[in-house]
Amino acid sequence: MKRSQVWTGPTVFVVDPDPLTGALTKELLDGSDVGCEAFRSGRDFLAAYRDSRPGCLVLEQRIPDMSGLQLQHRLSASGSILPLVFVTSNPDVSLAVELMRGGAVHVLEKPARSIELLSAIQEAIALDQDRRRAKAHQTKVRDLTASLTRKERQVLELIADGKSIKSMAGELELCVRAIELRRNSLMRKLDIRSSLELMRFAVIAAQESCPESDVEFSPARAAVCA
Repeated sequence: MKRSQVWTGPTVFVVDPDPLTGALTKELLDGSDVGCEAFRSGRDFLAAYRDSRPGCLVLEQRIPDMSGLQLQHRLSASGSILPLVFVTSNPDVSLAVELMRGGAVHVLEKPARSIELLSAIQEAIALDQDRRRAKAHQTKVRDLTASLTRKERQVLELIADGKSIKSMAGELELCVRAIELRRNSLMRKLDIRSSLELMRFAVIAAQESCPESDVEFSPARAAVCA
């Protein structure tokens, strides 16, 4: 890759004061379609990283300016979805548990075996791809929902509650034909071809618009989500 080109594929970011970790990681990834960038401190990494860049983070718990755990908390607080793999010397059980509870994909002990580190990196990158696809889908659902009129959103909310066309008509004090026209308009705008697809979208949209603790599922919603 030429220096003038911008790398857009997944990147393994290494944060470790020991340059051997970065060198080992780069050697493991040599010839693959995954890049590697090494940093000696958490602040250097945070100054350079943007969450739009896919990949994963391989880091030591013991770094000079902040602990790996503190860096994990900083990333989590910022809403980052970057998966973390810890490679650290003599991790005790309580620390390993805390790191895993914080979302670490793996906690490996130094010196990590090459095959073990590569497997952890591959798993973390696959997880990052899944998270980014899910995030893109959530954004698409929110954007599509925002494009609807107030009347169309009313019908969408009632569909999410499992209401029949007749029930919706009664609740909105409209004729059945008017509800059918709104539902058909919804399906055209959302490029949805079946009532089941529309129900699924409606449930997802309801989850996106409400905090998880506030979303009440009717039996109809539960059946679709199962």
